[in-house]
Amino acid sequence: MPGDSRLVVEEVLRVAGDGDLNQALALCQSKLAAAPEDVNLTALLGAILLKAGQTDGAEQYLQRAIFLEPEFAKPHEDLGALYLERNDPERAVTFYERAVALAGPLPSAVKGLAVALLRSGRTEEAEAIRLQHFANTSDSPVLAQAHARRMAGDLPAAEKLCQDLLQKNPNDVAALRMLAFVAIDDERYAVAESFLQRVVKLAPESFSFVHDLARFLGDRGRYSEAIELLERIPDTAKEYPDVQQTLGDMLAIIGRSAEAQTAYEKCLTIRPNDPSALLGRAHMLRIAGRSDEAVKSYRECIAARPEIGDAWWNMATMRGYEASDDDVTSMLKLLESGRLDERSEIPFRFALARAFEKRKDFERAWEQYVRGNSAKRALVKYDPVEIESQNRAIKDVFNATFLETTKASTPSNTTPVFVLGVPRSGSTLVEQVLASHSSVAGCGELPYIIMLSTSAAAGTAGSLHYPKILNELDASQLTGLGRTYLHYAMAHNVDGQPFFTDKMPANFSHVGLISQILPHAKIIDARRSPMATCVANFRQLFAQGKNQSYDLTELGEYYLQYVDMMNHWNKVLPGKVLRVQYEDVVADIESQVRRILDHCGLPFEDACVDFHTNSRPVNTASSEQVRQPIYGSAVEFWKNYEPYLDELREVLRPIL
Repeated sequence: MPGDSRLVVEEVLRVAGDGDLNQALALCQSKLAAAPEDVNLTALLGAILLKAGQTDGAEQYLQRAIFLEPEFAKPHEDLGALYLERNDPERAVTFYERAVALAGPLPSAVKGLAVALLRSGRTEEAEAIRLQHFANTSDSPVLAQAHARRMAGDLPAAEKLCQDLLQKNPNDVAALRMLAFVAIDDERYAVAESFLQRVVKLAPESFSFVHDLARFLGDRGRYSEAIELLERIPDTAKEYPDVQQTLGDMLAIIGRSAEAQTAYEKCLTIRPNDPSALLGRAHMLRIAGRSDEAVKSYRECIAARPEIGDAWWNMATMRGYEASDDDVTSMLKLLESGRLDERSEIPFRFALARAFEKRKDFERAWEQYVRGNSAKRALVKYDPVEIESQNRAIKDVFNATFLETTKASTPSNTTPVFVLGVPRSGSTLVEQVLASHSSVAGCGELPYIIMLSTSAAAGTAGSLHYPKILNELDASQLTGLGRTYLHYAMAHNVDGQPFFTDKMPANFSHVGLISQILPHAKIIDARRSPMATCVANFRQLFAQGKNQSYDLTELGEYYLQYVDMMNHWNKVLPGKVLRVQYEDVVADIESQVRRILDHCGLPFEDACVDFHTNSRPVNTASSEQVRQPIYGSAVEFWKNYEPYLDELREVLRPIL
């Protein structure tokens, strides 16, 4: 760079640094007029215009700088910042990635890339980049090496490098934090938590560390602890919008939807038009029954970032909503644009299927369901042989003799009511009936029985795992598991009702465990005709889990496993489980309500028959259906797809 040009740039930077942007702009423009091909002045003028909030002019000069010198990293980084400011995170990612490729891991570019990825919904990539930024901004090259080794999958090497740093300084928070993430990668969660707790204790004012710990606890299902941590962070914290986003997500999980909506609103006041916050707010409005407002928020999310398929899909599933011709055209254009990766394409396929379905174009709808399910199946892990093996092992352990022996003495002042089965079988309807009773809290799908089944062996000797480990546990240990379940579950029973529901469908495999650790629990098998259930599952894109649902053969085989497992429980635990058939509820709601309440030991209340008037938040795919009087149109809806179901019918033949 010529010496006089360098001096000009330094002078402009000095003036801008003094806060006089107008003088800096005038000086830069005058010098650039004399040397219009000077790439440094061109890029600098773009950067100053961006700082002054003149994004149109900034974009023009930054693009011009890249045209003059395509290998110049700084205007790429500045364009990334510009597109973030315009709430176009996908485009921002492109420019930040180019800046990093050209100049290496510049801290400012890496940090911007992490933010752009996060706002684009690419959370895992954003976290990896964020950790890279943390390592690169550290004073320790050893920590940067540790990060590189961790990213390469060499966890022992990364751990040793961090331990070497701690030998010199036991309170090196950067090394402790890196060790925590290494332990998480290695699934040593107790070790990871101890490191994260230590980091927070050493640097309590560093809210990003508190945020790390809260997210870790949330990932372990410890939502109440995570929420308590996040609520301690003041609104003025630098990370405030991200904190509120995370807080909203966790409050939503435990059913505190009104507070979750408030958190999303706070995020939006700081970061207007943030797609993730708009999407979260829309979900909360939906489960609160405020459908029109929910659709408006989904549309705002789509306007901010049309590529967010979850907004299209959730809007498409809303009762009373029908995609317009413009909506269908927009979705088809996005699918054809090449802007969507395989994962992003999936919700668009399901949303289009619903749009065609509501037009009664069932052939085109089924085509989209097949393509969406096929794409989803390619991305999820599901092993039907492993599921069958696990269920066989559970039946072997939980035989009649075993179930008559040791049981827990878990406190019974609060009674869980488990509503289980295959998804889309009417479990939300059963829960809504129960939650309309004055003594029952509806708590939705709780992960804690499944969590306990995988952690039951913790603290015991030997290599036995669930279910065989149950043979080694005495009454006090079983009681401990029951108490643990109630501890976590009560975070969802915010009013402390004497009864609460847990409608996790997959708990049907764990009826034996439930009966051992929670002998006083009530259990209801929500069942629906096999063909209707399987078709309903195939039409549903689940937020998480339910990986058996994306292939018709696997779905049918899963249903057979469920029936076989429930037959086993009915044999070894006679009378423990009440079967409630969806079609019977539709035919005669009052008699079925009385059966359900009698099974739970609850007195009859008219409100349970009038369940649709209950305004409680409902966070499932059936949230709007249970706010309507019961209707029978869904019973035979699956027959619209009968021409495409020969494969499924053949699998289900043993029970049809």
